[in-house]
Amino acid sequence: MSNIKNKKSTINRKEQIDIWIDVVCPFCFLAKKKLEAVITKMKVADKVEIIWHSFQLDPQFPQDTSVPSLQYLRDKKGFSDEALTEMCAPLIIEGKKYGIDFNFNTSFNYNTLNAHRLIHWATLFDKNELLTEAIMQASFCEGIDVSKEENILLVIKKTGLDVSLAKTVLKSDDFIQNVSDDIDLSYKLGIYGVPSFVSEGNLILYGAPDESLFEEMIASVYKLVNN
Repeated sequence: MSNIKNKKSTINRKEQIDIWIDVVCPFCFLAKKKLEAVITKMKVADKVEIIWHSFQLDPQFPQDTSVPSLQYLRDKKGFSDEALTEMCAPLIIEGKKYGIDFNFNTSFNYNTLNAHRLIHWATLFDKNELLTEAIMQASFCEGIDVSKEENILLVIKKTGLDVSLAKTVLKSDDFIQNVSDDIDLSYKLGIYGVPSFVSEGNLILYGAPDESLFEEMIASVYKLVNN
């Protein structure tokens, strides 16, 4: 997961799209749901392979602590209350269209290293995408502080993953290198923000734009217009 896979020259291969996200990024959550909607609408699930990669928007954030999201944006990023309202309101409205009930008044910012480590671990069981969404759902919509070990383990349990194995991962240095490799690769590709979408080593889309741009991306990159 930490490197862009080499494609095989086979007729029936799936075309690959690599996506860098951070689980404290609401635009990443929204972009994920939009992409899924477009893939379903275009009926290309059998032609597209999504590879998820880690990114940390604030790797210096203290471990095992958290700050309410709006407070973090005020204090660290310098947003005014008016600017926060202007930023959050459309996200809340658009999120509802995709089944996301954003509640920024109860969400948290935290160091996402452990969350990303667990997501890489979940790849071993083909549940990395499921865990990614579960973590964002818990944080953005349910007001759960997933920086706390007991809370993220509850999320692990909900996804059907083994809690005892997850505890072992958290007590170790496992998958730190995977996260680091993802981030190093993102910088080599010129990625400094998320969500970022890459095909064949080229950045092809950024952010959570209208579905039409996702459709154009898939149609042009994967040459599905006439299929």
